[in-house]
Order: sequence, then structure tokens, then C-alpha cells
Amino acid sequence: MPINNTGQPVVVDSDIIIKEIQEGRSLKPIAKRIKKHKSKMVIPESVLGEVQKITGNQTDSIMDTIYQFCKYPITLDKTDEINAESDRLVAQYNECHHPHSLILATAKVTGSALVSFDREFLETAKLEGIQAFLPRNFVRWW
Repeated sequence: MPINNTGQPVVVDSDIIIKEIQEGRSLKPIAKRIKKHKSKMVIPESVLGEVQKITGNQTDSIMDTIYQFCKYPITLDKTDEINAESDRLVAQYNECHHPHSLILATAKVTGSALVSFDREFLETAKLEGIQAFLPRNFVRWW
């Protein structure tokens, strides 16, 4: 029996948005699933910064890509709580570094699920009690 995830926000990792910009097809099914569950897509500012750094696109252009599939994403700035949680994660997990620690801290603080292509990142999220999915599993099971 599927878990009832209605209303649970979903943090999308930068690799999802980067793949959408470079190849297409990765964000639409995720956004459809989020909409079906009456949830919200959460985009941490660290995700926008990472996407901008890797693609060279400006924030407005990145948000335009997201808006194609999700009309009302929540962009979230770092808070003191997120920064403190991020620091704890960096200290606890050798493989968890910035910006992943900020993304993971955002998911933890907001009670969000996490979607990423990075399997090691997803394993760390699961150790922290965060629902974490590869995109294909998110679309299939969430």
C-alpha cells in the first residue's frame, strides 16, 4: 500500500535541474507527481547557485525552466536553523559537503522528501530519516 504523501514538500537536487536544462525530460514527471499529491517543490538557494555555477545560466533563466513544469515552487533561503543543521551534517558525514549539506539540511528542516540522481547523497539522506528517491523511483512509487 502506498504511503500517503499528500502535502509533503519535495526538495529537488541541482542535478535534476541541470539535467533538465541540458537534456530535458527530467523535471516534468517529477513536477507532475508533486502536483498530483498537492505538494510543493522546494528549491533551496544553494541549488540555484549550483545550477548557475555549472550551467552558466542566470537565476531568472533557471526559474523560467522550473516554471514550465511547476507554477509555484518555493525558493528557500538559508536560515540559521538550516545553517546549523548543515554544519552538523558536515561534521557527521565525511561525504556530505556543501552544497549537499545545505540541500539535505533544507529537506530535514522542512520535512521534505528529496529527489536526486546522486545515490551516495540519497543514502546519507536515508540515514537522516529523510525520504529519498532516484527520479524514476519517485515518479513510480511516491
